[in-house]
Amino acid sequence: MKKLIYLFLSLIVFGCSQEVPNEPTPPPPVSEPELIKSVHYFSSAWPITFWQDFEEDDVAGELAQIKSDGFNTIVLVIPWRGFETQFENTTTTPNKFLYSRLTFMLEAIVAQEMKYMLRVGFPHFHMQDKFTYALEQCIGMYTDQKMQRQWHDYLENINQAAKPFQSSSAGIIVSWEDFWCPHSLFPTWSEDKRIEMAQAMGYGDWLKQQNSNTVKVLLQQSDVRYNQVKVPQPADFSYVLYLDFIDQMFAKYVLDPAQATFPNAAMEIRVDKLPIKQNEQYTWIGHDLHLDEKNLRGTYWAPFWGAENKGELISAEQALKTLEYLLRTVSNDGKNINHILEQFNFYDNTIHYPNNANIKPDEVDDFLLGAAPLLKKYSRGYGVWAYRDYHDNAILNGSFEMGTDGWHIEGLAAIESQKQDQSLLMQADSSITQKFLADKRFKLLVEYQDVTVCLFANKKALLEIKVDGVIIEEWQIQPDQNCIQISAEPFKLRVPLLFSIKTQSEVLIDEIKLFGFTQVLGLYDADGNPAKYLEAYRNLNDLFQQ
Repeated sequence: MKKLIYLFLSLIVFGCSQEVPNEPTPPPPVSEPELIKSVHYFSSAWPITFWQDFEEDDVAGELAQIKSDGFNTIVLVIPWRGFETQFENTTTTPNKFLYSRLTFMLEAIVAQEMKYMLRVGFPHFHMQDKFTYALEQCIGMYTDQKMQRQWHDYLENINQAAKPFQSSSAGIIVSWEDFWCPHSLFPTWSEDKRIEMAQAMGYGDWLKQQNSNTVKVLLQQSDVRYNQVKVPQPADFSYVLYLDFIDQMFAKYVLDPAQATFPNAAMEIRVDKLPIKQNEQYTWIGHDLHLDEKNLRGTYWAPFWGAENKGELISAEQALKTLEYLLRTVSNDGKNINHILEQFNFYDNTIHYPNNANIKPDEVDDFLLGAAPLLKKYSRGYGVWAYRDYHDNAILNGSFEMGTDGWHIEGLAAIESQKQDQSLLMQADSSITQKFLADKRFKLLVEYQDVTVCLFANKKALLEIKVDGVIIEEWQIQPDQNCIQISAEPFKLRVPLLFSIKTQSEVLIDEIKLFGFTQVLGLYDADGNPAKYLEAYRNLNDLFQQ
């Protein structure tokens, strides 16, 4: 962090009396920027459905609760797909409904006298757009001028929506995670496809501008044919060149346009490193940490960082050592602490990595207590990704805040509005159906044995749950929330399926969820009840303010 140094020119005024000279006015104390204690806010939804599902009646109370827990900043994750539609056209079409929801949310945050941060570019959103998915979006950012122009348009639309609230902005973040395909996908393709993608991205032309001897050694070619170079694989020596190339392309196509639109934009930097094996030894290759960045960068940490990740439980002492190492690395040993550890995920149950290390449960309190001085010394703040545990809901518009979008109705069913909340009133023998690719909608469907269906109802009713017209379950529901488990097998075909709910009597339903995985951190459970680590985290917030 760079402290502002104020230079005061004292005017020495000579009075009539020489016996009592005027004392120079002492300079006021230098004020430190407010330390950020943040929450990624998803209400009772999850990142992919938040903007379509949150109920406006709930927001003020939930933000007040967050503030009372000691947080001062709300991080909003804003999908590109969803806020913008019709990517097949030259220019996209803004979704007026979602942009109005953004305005509502920023107004609510400011009303609580809190700050906000925006993470722009999030690629995941349930929608009926049949032309562009997250993958096409990611590829296009590195290869397609039309997609790159659409990125500029999206940034400008978000900027216009946020301008009235600029004084409450704590920062804007673009994340490498949202444009992941060059790292996790391209190297896995066939050799022909990797050659094609390298040329589409301009990798060969970029290599021509690098030191030719270095390129020859790392490609292990004396005569490099630049029009035939391919995206390397992680085991290749030349992968280190490819990492530099992608870091520079991200800056060119993603970060630079964001900073041109938002003066306070920066990057959520990639802090993990790649092991390159040479003669049974590993060399760890890192990414550009943007250590000269003046704006507030984003960073992340979880217990798996620096661990063996064989399913082990580590001590608080071990976790604090890796946390300190990370903080010193991303702050250049304290020389630039202008970053926020906005994903401080002290517990990790990511389903894709079941062997990730975790802190011993009875030492989490000690870890959070020990983390406070490190965070104060090497950062501008921190935040949690999952303030409230959430389900990977596969349903589009399950709260009916977008009317009946995404649903096919048979029989009589209509939207009912109450204050700022919408529900669906279904008459006897009516049904609602949604068509989707299940493996695109869940976190990791292949791992699920069962999935859970939940909804709220206003009265008793007998429902039928169907998949592709086949009754999977007859379900007797009660007033309030209802949940039932069903087999995941009918959802595992890689073709669009039809998910239906039919009622035998009149009933008002809302907040439909269909999920197989729950992301857990341990502050609040998915129903909003306090969980085991809440009190310890409140103590961290108190310590960080002292």
